[in-house]
Amino acid sequence: MEKQTKKRIDDLIDQINNHNYAYYVLDDPQLTDSEYDHLFRELEILEKKNPSLVLPTSPTQRVGHAVSSDLQSYNHEVPMLSLSNAINKNEIEEFYKRILKWFKNKNIDFVAEPKIDGLGVSLIYKNGILEKALTRGDGFKGEDITHNVKTMPSVPLMLRDTRNEIPSFIEVRGEIYMSISDFEKLNNRRKNADEKLFANARNAAAGSVRQLDPKITASRNLSIFCYEIGGSDKINFDNQIDMLSYLKSVGLPVNPLSKKVKNGQDMIAYHRTLENNRLRINYEIDGSVIKVNNYKLRERLGLRARSPRWAIAAKFKAKQTESQLLAIELQVGRTGVITPVAKIKEVDLSGVMISSATLHNQDEIDRKDIRINDFVLIERSGDVIPKITKVLKEKRPKNAKKFSISDYIWPDPNCKVERIKDQAAFRCLNPNCKLRVTAMLEHFCSKNAMNIEGMGPKIVEQLLNENLISSVDDIFRLQYEDLVVLERFKDKSAINLINSINNAKQTTFPRFVFGLGIPNVGQHISKVIDRYCNSSIDNLRQLKVEEMEEIDGIGSTVADAIENYFKDKENDKIVNKCLQNGVNIIPTLFNKSNQKMLNKRIVITGSFETLSRSDLKLRLENNGATVTSTISSKTSALIVGQKPGSKLSKAKKFNIPIIYEQELQNFLDKN
Repeated sequence: MEKQTKKRIDDLIDQINNHNYAYYVLDDPQLTDSEYDHLFRELEILEKKNPSLVLPTSPTQRVGHAVSSDLQSYNHEVPMLSLSNAINKNEIEEFYKRILKWFKNKNIDFVAEPKIDGLGVSLIYKNGILEKALTRGDGFKGEDITHNVKTMPSVPLMLRDTRNEIPSFIEVRGEIYMSISDFEKLNNRRKNADEKLFANARNAAAGSVRQLDPKITASRNLSIFCYEIGGSDKINFDNQIDMLSYLKSVGLPVNPLSKKVKNGQDMIAYHRTLENNRLRINYEIDGSVIKVNNYKLRERLGLRARSPRWAIAAKFKAKQTESQLLAIELQVGRTGVITPVAKIKEVDLSGVMISSATLHNQDEIDRKDIRINDFVLIERSGDVIPKITKVLKEKRPKNAKKFSISDYIWPDPNCKVERIKDQAAFRCLNPNCKLRVTAMLEHFCSKNAMNIEGMGPKIVEQLLNENLISSVDDIFRLQYEDLVVLERFKDKSAINLINSINNAKQTTFPRFVFGLGIPNVGQHISKVIDRYCNSSIDNLRQLKVEEMEEIDGIGSTVADAIENYFKDKENDKIVNKCLQNGVNIIPTLFNKSNQKMLNKRIVITGSFETLSRSDLKLRLENNGATVTSTISSKTSALIVGQKPGSKLSKAKKFNIPIIYEQELQNFLDKN
């Protein structure tokens, strides 16, 4: 009897999975809704009566229990990089020409696909079974949303093994989205329940997938399109088209609008067609993505610091609307730089309510002759901050008033401003300016810096007002007793924030250095310095300007800023107090002592046939080397490509070992 029941359960699972494949992947449903519901209900009844026969991959097991605490974060084995943007047809054409030039006008295929306005996700399958799903996050670390992704019928819990090619490990990248029709239904339900409406489908999808309770996610009807394999231990593909075909064969939905294109004109035509038809498509798209089809050519093109060279995201034209400028407020950044912000009459732009727009600087205000009370055109493209593109001077009212940062009356009389030499920006000179201190603390706690969860702008401001913090080191002295007595805090929220602060104490060199807010030292520069300093703050302190200027990617402006930061005794004291209060810098992987090129300083000159300079630099750095931009007596070797510069003669002068391109592969293999 049990054998017959098990056979029926297996048969029902197969039928339901086959229907899901036909519905979500092939867009060719084989069953009516009532037929599907009947099969699903029969399966539920059989499993309820026979709990020992319930499989974890059964369609009935998609909705599990709520997660008891905040979502956990995990590293991506292969970073999920962002793409460079193209904002007009000329930039699309330039991308095409760059690729042609690189490969000397060889015939090259490209793949074009819609840019889904959703939430990036990584799906990890082991032996064909969905084990983990992570958000894109910052590209290097994402949140575990497995419990929610399993509720999505379009995501197979088990891959179809039609070709006997399911690897023991495969990581697939995709974009989770909510269809426009489902978004409208969701907002109608929320409106009837007197709940806050979502601004747009992307926000609804992002909010749904980050729920702690998977039942909420299951009710939101999310979908996915998969577009890439991040890693696999068995399968390899020559090109993107074959890879997409494989994803589709194992049950993962791919976008049916993806297609092969041949040249720049095809790319522009595809992009325009998408833009013209976007209102007919039942999901939000904000552009097109264009990629080199051939994977070997992609490897040769390599990566930049933040994006691959072999792809671009072409954005649609920004949407505009009219509003009135009601006031101009000044924001002060962590380094004291002042940014004017326009406060406008609230308007709906691309499904988002807009009440502010950036004005950049005083020169921009003067150039466009922007005045308070003017009627203006507001533009917003993607996630970019809205901006004023034009003043409607024909509508200028009589009470329109000019604005000058120099004439602004600050609430703190100690705040004085001056224009930064040779720049358009003004800076507040008061190091104790409350706005400046607030911005500095918010930056330090932010996701890309120390990532202290729960330490948002409102909490930072509250702790400042309560005189509990005034500089970043104060954060690590906070105690549960300081927080639990405050408004907004209860026992659990106080415990959670203290736990977040303690978790943040275990950090990396790039996060900590970026968090300090040293002028001109961003995330990328922090990572470059990390390699050179072996994750040591003491090494960074001792660096001389001349040494820093030798590091590839660092110029005199950055070197001076770092030296000046540590020359300031107050800054040095803050760094020491952070370390004394428990901040622990975890050495990054590329600094491990087993790397063969550790402590070697390599200079590169010229261009290379076999790989790009960025790929070469990455390989050297991954083996522990420091790539510098100038030759000195400390240089370990010079790698020479075609059309080398003056570095070659300098290397000969210093008797520096020289590696030519024909010797390069042997040099890399040895190291």
